[in-house]
Amino acid sequence: MDEEKILTEEKNEAAADAASEAVKLTPEEEAAAANEALCDEMLENERYCFTYMLRFKDLVRHKLRFSLLDPIQGPPFWLCIILAFAYLIVSWKELGAQNRAVVIVLIVLLLWYVPVRAILNAARNAVYLRDHCSLTEYHICDDGMVLCQDGQRQAVSYGNIQRIREYRSWTYAQVFRNSGFIFPKDVIGEKYEELRAFLKSKVSGK
Repeated sequence: MDEEKILTEEKNEAAADAASEAVKLTPEEEAAAANEALCDEMLENERYCFTYMLRFKDLVRHKLRFSLLDPIQGPPFWLCIILAFAYLIVSWKELGAQNRAVVIVLIVLLLWYVPVRAILNAARNAVYLRDHCSLTEYHICDDGMVLCQDGQRQAVSYGNIQRIREYRSWTYAQVFRNSGFIFPKDVIGEKYEELRAFLKSKVSGK
């Protein structure tokens, strides 16, 4: 009798182990499940919801500001401009008319290079969003943001947002050095100031 009981317990344990192995999730599946659970938890305390797609002008403003004023990417660009002007001024007498023209052309090209590259990059992004993506839903909640696009959801806690940058016509929630979420004033509408104050209160001190 005892042997039968032991065999039965061993079979039950083996069955439980087999069932556990059968439902074992991969790391990617575990991360996706955790993200879905976090989305559901955040949405229970939703404060605002906006649906829109970033436009060309939204992307241009962000790309230009990042390219020209970013603390890492901006200084080398402006340093090159300053050195080129300094060289032109100091060497004006020694340079002939032809060499002066060459230096001036180089300075103009340099001044145009970064803005034009930023504009072209924004244009490519805008075309890609238009052709391959649907509208994005931004759910602003008490504990973070939930982004919904093309049936996919992504939870972003406020702890992962580095800072809130405020500009005249848009607010930028910076997640990484060169990426984040853009909230245009003319799209958000009458809730814009309220939303901006709410985001600042959640990411204050960063």
